[in-house]
Amino acid sequence: MGSDAAAANSIANIVKNLVICFCTGIATASGIMVGSLLGQGELEKAKEYGRKLSKTSIFAGVIAGVIILGVIPFTPLFSTLTDTAKGYLRVMLVVCSYYVIGKSINMTVISGIFAAGGDSKFGFICDGITMWCVTVPIGLIAAFVLKLPVLTVYILINVDEIIKLPAVLKNYRKHNWVKNLTRQEPAAEPEALTQAAA
Repeated sequence: MGSDAAAANSIANIVKNLVICFCTGIATASGIMVGSLLGQGELEKAKEYGRKLSKTSIFAGVIAGVIILGVIPFTPLFSTLTDTAKGYLRVMLVVCSYYVIGKSINMTVISGIFAAGGDSKFGFICDGITMWCVTVPIGLIAAFVLKLPVLTVYILINVDEIIKLPAVLKNYRKHNWVKNLTRQEPAAEPEALTQAAA
């Protein structure tokens, strides 16, 4: 959709990815912490940790969004953009500021908590449907059929994380992820193994 749009989008993505690193860390830690509790059979405690970590992801996403809003005045200082691209960039970063909130929640719940309980199928289906049935078609239609303005297209293709939230929260409340994936049978004693071999 033009070199100005491409340049502004590139910088917006760099800023977004740098800021969201903290949220990614929380998502990874969630998988480890919840997975450890599920493996120990502490299912109720895993639920409690899942609830606390979900709330933490919201807080982290809000902080990330505020940081992005805070750097908006400074980003043009570190790049040589045209006035049009600078205008695009300002709006794109505002969009990123709400995008990272949804991204933080979804990363923590889908990639961290759900995966810890073996419910990775939901993430695959949810991401696949959102991307190929919603975001990509909307982006293509908006850009090349309706020929909407650059910023309108950018906003439309960045609603995927928000669209996923209701389904993610509904699946979270079902607690399908609260299960111990480790082997429950105690290991055989050495003497029993010797007798079996004999």
